[in-house]
Amino acid sequence: MSQKLASYGQWTYRGAWALEIVAAIIGLTTGVALSYRGFVANEAADSMDLVLASAPFFMIAIAELTKIPIATLLFGASWIWKPVILAFLLVLAGITFETVLLGLERASTMREVQYANFANQTKGLQQELENLKAAAESLRNTDGEAKARSDLEQLSGLADTERDKLRARITEVDEELQAATTLSPAAARAKEFLEEKQAALSALVERRDREIKDAVEQFERQRDSYVDRIKSARETGDLASVQRNEDGLNKLTNPRLKKEAEFAPKLAELEPAVAAARAEYERLRKDSPPMTVQEKQRLEARRNDLEKLYDGTAADWDRKLDEARTALAAAQEGAIRKSETLAKNQQRQEAIATELNRLETARLPVARNDQIRRLAARWYGVKPEDVTEPQAGTVSTIWFASLAFIAALAGPITAMVALALQRIGAQAEIPRESKLSRLLRRMLLRWRWRRVRKVPVQVPVDREVERRVEVPIEVEKVVKEILYVPVLTDDPEALRRALDRELPPEVIDLVKVSAKGQHDRIEKALEGELQLDFDEPATGAKRGSRRARTT
Repeated sequence: MSQKLASYGQWTYRGAWALEIVAAIIGLTTGVALSYRGFVANEAADSMDLVLASAPFFMIAIAELTKIPIATLLFGASWIWKPVILAFLLVLAGITFETVLLGLERASTMREVQYANFANQTKGLQQELENLKAAAESLRNTDGEAKARSDLEQLSGLADTERDKLRARITEVDEELQAATTLSPAAARAKEFLEEKQAALSALVERRDREIKDAVEQFERQRDSYVDRIKSARETGDLASVQRNEDGLNKLTNPRLKKEAEFAPKLAELEPAVAAARAEYERLRKDSPPMTVQEKQRLEARRNDLEKLYDGTAADWDRKLDEARTALAAAQEGAIRKSETLAKNQQRQEAIATELNRLETARLPVARNDQIRRLAARWYGVKPEDVTEPQAGTVSTIWFASLAFIAALAGPITAMVALALQRIGAQAEIPRESKLSRLLRRMLLRWRWRRVRKVPVQVPVDREVERRVEVPIEVEKVVKEILYVPVLTDDPEALRRALDRELPPEVIDLVKVSAKGQHDRIEKALEGELQLDFDEPATGAKRGSRRARTT
């Protein structure tokens, strides 16, 4: 195994060198390619400029190859120098880091440019579509033909009203000339009152017609709006909107009857008053005195003035009506052009919608096949096609930096791994039992022990059992005790022999004889605490007695 590890270490070390050589060649090729691109773009540059621009990249490639020797030195150096050597190694690893990072960023930028083209085209088409919709809405809202027709109708009404007023005044003068009478003061007042009532009635009728016209126009606009919304909802298949708009359309009512009913009481009040004033005026006019020659001449002069005024007013209104008709014709031509413009606008909108669908169909695979956008989509919790450019930039920076860091340290780490394998292979191989074999042997022995060991089993058996129950009984208990007393003797040995003969064996061991004093007094000292078994009687002793010996 040691030989295999040593061989693996040698091949791994060679692989580390190969990895660094390839990295240096890639970095040198990238630098030369960038220099050549700048040389081609600059027409004033010559070959010497290309050589000078490529020389630094050649030096950097050579410096990059020194990472393997420095990694070897780091593996074998002492711990004091390891931080310094590691710092130099990291600085040199920055060369590979920069090459890999810029290469990955350049590839990502190329993919992002393709995606940005889709996004820019989509944004431009969407802006154009919004402008077309706004222009179409503006054209629909500005109806020049309707305005010109309304102006013509309004002018026609005003002209007719003005001519009718002048014609009515001329008719009144003619009636006075035919009657050949002069209006009395009462008849003149009745005439003024009649004119006031007629003016009030005309103003009321005009107000009613104007309000009815405005209400009907608003009603028609609401109805057309509902119809357009129903049509759009049916085209999109929104049945709920169709039902809701149809209900709103059914609730609309024509306001004409309501307005007529609103003005009916006032008209019913004014019309009889006008009729009564007219009848009163006719009655008073018939009772007026005959007309003189001067009054007749004055009326004829007045009639001539009214005729001239009528002709001038009619000519003026005819001129205004001609201008209004010319404006209406121009508005009709403009409406035709507007219809053509709206048709072209609609065609362009449909073409833009088709192009947007095509761009979206082409954009989705590009976004979903982009690794950076997939990572950003998982991180931010959105779809790959919905990832914004700042989000993709943040994820790409982190991802490319991590890959570049790994690539920069791959060669030195591989070299140190190779040296470690060679060191392990150079060490003496110590036979060791495999952990797996020990585990299998332990499991086998445990299984075998469970199979052969005896296990006690309790089996219930029916049998007769005699049971003894202890019952407490009161008995008289004799307490035996031995009293010890000091004995005076002049022969301790004789006393000892006498005690040995008389005392039980268990008491003899507790007796000690000693002699003290100037007059050979013998003092018997008892030490300890005598404890006897009171269940069996002591041999050679009397119950409940005290024993003492003297010689």
